[in-house]
Amino acid sequence: MAADGPSPEQKTDYLVRKLEQTIRDNRTVKGMSFRTWQTIAREEILNAMREHEKRQQRHDQTINRLILVSASSLVTIGFWGAMVAVNSAYGGIAAIITLVAGAALFFVTADWGIKRFVSGYNQHKRVERLAHIEELDKRIKRMEHEMKKKADRIKDMMEEEFQV
Repeated sequence: MAADGPSPEQKTDYLVRKLEQTIRDNRTVKGMSFRTWQTIAREEILNAMREHEKRQQRHDQTINRLILVSASSLVTIGFWGAMVAVNSAYGGIAAIITLVAGAALFFVTADWGIKRFVSGYNQHKRVERLAHIEELDKRIKRMEHEMKKKADRIKDMMEEEFQV
């Protein structure tokens, strides 16, 4: 299982199935024109790439926020720790500010951890859904094949009845 969701192979298979279904849905007697197919394929690939870039951007944004809050919390803790060492008269104020900075660091880190956990769970569900779609697609193709065989048998039986 990939770290950021379904594997590239699964995404590719899904995109190919989606394009195939689009072609089947828009089929006419002669078929879909190549230009129309190109337009649809371009839009699907573009959407997949945009989705990937958006996910990457959100991940980078989360990491940057974590680094910023961690750095500012550590600077605040260090500054007020130095204040306490220099002048113990402001120890209570420094303790409160240090507590707030530590709490901010804790909550941001906890939020990041929760988002990563939820993201991992959602990724796992996406992989399961794609696997389910693959299985469903195989079953539908198998049923189409069986229905075609059955239709051919019935057609042959009807031809034999009318010939007799």
